[in-house]
Amino acid sequence: MQTLQQQRAAHALQCVKAYADTHTDKKEHSEYKSYAAALPAMIHMNGLGQAAAFFKSKGGTHQALYTLLSDWLCAKDKPFSTYDDLLVGITHADMQTYRLAQAEAQALMDWVKKFAKAYLRKDKEN
Repeated sequence: MQTLQQQRAAHALQCVKAYADTHTDKKEHSEYKSYAAALPAMIHMNGLGQAAAFFKSKGGTHQALYTLLSDWLCAKDKPFSTYDDLLVGITHADMQTYRLAQAEAQALMDWVKKFAKAYLRKDKEN
């Protein structure tokens, strides 16, 4: 049985590698790394709801990170498991569940940042 931290890491790795496999452009990789690094600070400053709404509204690379978060937070045994979309969960859950989801999002994004840095290319030879 895996720990929650291992499950987070596995989900983050799967999503980052899938993004790397389907998006080969150096600019997209750079954007993903940058947005993944910025999202935790945005969550901390503005809250999970505001950050999620912003990322969903932007589309593109932002949408990929929104989907990553939504898939995790709406999965079985996660804070918004009774909802099929992150924003629906955010707008319907109680404050305790929201805070739990926000902390969970921060923990997941820590892994996403690390894996994005490791797996997304920086230059032509990577």
